[in-house]
Parts: sequence; structure tokens; C-alpha cells
Amino acid sequence: MGEGVSESQFYMWRTVFALAHADNVVTQEEVRFMAEALAEVPFSEEQRGTLNKDAAEPQNIEAMFTGITDVKDQAAFFTFARELVHVDGDYGPEEQAIMLKLKELHVKTTNIDELIGMTSLELEDEAETGGEYFKDGTERTSFKDKVHSFRDAFLKRRFKD
Repeated sequence: MGEGVSESQFYMWRTVFALAHADNVVTQEEVRFMAEALAEVPFSEEQRGTLNKDAAEPQNIEAMFTGITDVKDQAAFFTFARELVHVDGDYGPEEQAIMLKLKELHVKTTNIDELIGMTSLELEDEAETGGEYFKDGTERTSFKDKVHSFRDAFLKRRFKD
């Protein structure tokens, strides 16, 4: 598509716009949401034209979602989708159903190994957090301490005499 956003990002926005039609009612708040995206995101003219049509005519949400090929764009979709479905104050059953369906599709198609490779998880060293306190005066504990406390509590409840 030349200039504009990537193909994956473009389909992320097409899916968001399609979601606005999920309950067969496009509210003023949803129209404003889409208009702000059109004004703020650097779409190409061709992309902007397609999205203007998508704003007016419902598209197949699942088909649009399958065009989102980047896992970061899929994650961004769910962020924008949550904003959109709540912007009018009515998270209807149709919107709930399609969000569940898209989350299932996301889980089935996501490359978990790729996500793990993009995530950097580190456990805090106990020595790094010893003696530190939160503003409310409670002692800061390490992540490992919290996990062990949950494990200990679980084991005590599970294996009571």
C-alpha cells in the first residue's frame, strides 16, 4: 500500500471499524471514535478511503481480524476494541459475543513461542528489595516471596491434618 500504516495495522483498524457495526447500531460516540482515528493515524489516502467506507458499511469482523498478522497489532486491536465497545456506555450481547469469538480466534492463531520471545520476564532478587518500603509504610517484598507465600498458604489448606 506504499505510504500509510502497515497492512497488519490497517486490518487492525478495519476490524475495529467493523466492530462498531456488531450490534447493528453505530452511535455518535462510535462515529466520533472512528473519526478521531481517521484524523490522528497516518493512513494513506487509499487506506483512509477504505476506512471511510468501512465506517458506513459493515464488514465481516472475523475476515478483517484474520488480516491482522502481527501479534502486537492483535494486542492493540483488543485495547481499541475495549474502548470502542464501552464508548457508548452499552456493551451489548452482540458485542460481547463477537469479542469472545475474536479472543478464541486470537488464542488459536497466536504463535505463543513468538510472544514468549518478545517478553522479558525477570524475578527480582531478594537482596534488591530487602528493607524497601512503600509510601504507606508496608514493607516491599520480592515477587518470589509473594509466590512462595501463595504456595505456602495453598499447601497448608490443601494438606491439613
